[in-house]
Amino acid sequence: MSLRSSPSMFTNRSYSTSTIVQLIIANITESILISDESTVLPYGFNENISSLVRYRLLYRDYHGIISSFVCIFGLTCNLFNIIVLTRPLMRSSTNTILTSLALSDLLKMLFVLPAVIIFYCLPSSELKSEPDPTSYFQVQFYMIHMLFTLTLHCISTWLTVFLAAFRYAFLSCKTLSAYVSSPERALFGVSMVVLLSTTLCIPSYVGHHIVKAYQNDTSSEPVKQVVFYRFEETSFSKSLSLRETVFVLHSVIFKLIPCALLLLFSFLLVQQLRNALRQSEKAHRHSSTTTTLASNGGRVRGRKRENENRRTTLMLVIVCVLFLVTELPQGAILLLAFLSKTKSKYYFEIYQHLGDTFDILALINNSVNFLLYCLMSRAFRDTFKQIFCLCENDNRRSSSASPAQGLPVKPRQMNASATYNTLLTHKYSDSCRASLSPIIKSLSDNPKTRKGFHFLKQTNSIAL
Repeated sequence: MSLRSSPSMFTNRSYSTSTIVQLIIANITESILISDESTVLPYGFNENISSLVRYRLLYRDYHGIISSFVCIFGLTCNLFNIIVLTRPLMRSSTNTILTSLALSDLLKMLFVLPAVIIFYCLPSSELKSEPDPTSYFQVQFYMIHMLFTLTLHCISTWLTVFLAAFRYAFLSCKTLSAYVSSPERALFGVSMVVLLSTTLCIPSYVGHHIVKAYQNDTSSEPVKQVVFYRFEETSFSKSLSLRETVFVLHSVIFKLIPCALLLLFSFLLVQQLRNALRQSEKAHRHSSTTTTLASNGGRVRGRKRENENRRTTLMLVIVCVLFLVTELPQGAILLLAFLSKTKSKYYFEIYQHLGDTFDILALINNSVNFLLYCLMSRAFRDTFKQIFCLCENDNRRSSSASPAQGLPVKPRQMNASATYNTLLTHKYSDSCRASLSPIIKSLSDNPKTRKGFHFLKQTNSIAL
């Protein structure tokens, strides 16, 4: 029996964040993560699972390329998010949380991208998704990558929950709006989420370690003893039964509870949006038709601010829904595997075969926030154009250097730029008209210049 065909933790398994749950939950090297050829399946299992097996084997050949492109796209988008959201004009409590979420996704993709290249793009088709068990570097990188990605995924999960809760508290309770709107308090909340998420991942850190093992390689003559490396549960984990604890943490704390909370807060935020729309329509119907210019301008600015707040809330609801689409199926399958006594292995195998699919969905979810911000936030679009659009920067510099712009222009406000420029031109023309007659009057009244004006009149009347 050759080394590659031996029952091991590596055979036909994906590297992904879904596998992190799989590797840590079960007895990796002895019972659960064994090869497809040697697995003893219950009656009827092959017929029900064969389509998933074919799908996994088909998609596995393309997962590396697709994930690489998604990671490169996600790294670029999250870098844009961090640059734009940290500008002084974008400083707010919500943007502080969104910046932290983008940073977490960025770090996660920095680890996923080399793992995808090493474990999917470089190996041949039959060896994809697994590290080389004879290479200590690959096995160690596999372990570090799993734990690091697990921690960042947990942080991103609870940051999304914290974002939804923070936004709901800001909108629902007026007495807390001033308190929670501080970026410093939002940053403190982010720090607590990072600390608690890392603490919850500690049982996973101490659950397994890498051990050296030996196996006869029958593919060569004479038979040689080959050294390989595998994961093994630590004695500390066995003494405290950490496998069951980690299972509960991953299936309940990292999946089901966040999904339930996001469903709740998404529903509450949608209710807030509906109430805000009703109040806005009611206020618009009862508004006075004859108003002064100043009061009308204030009402327009207030309406723009309300629309921007509603778009921000809707954007955050979409962020939560995208997260639910990715995480809720995983949590449901893990819960079924945990609760079912007779079909737990059946659900676990389903989870195994869909691991790569769950991972590419998670990577896409971590990458599309930039597009969502651009589509739904005017402030984000304007700030992005100010930073990265060279043509607009050139036009702004040329317009600021024009003689028509007699007064210095202040930093452009996101939602009132057109109003500000209009008022600026209006004030400038009024000041010119107001200063015109006093100047002429003072010249005509000056005795020293009367003779000059009289001479000019005579000169102009001379026929050429």
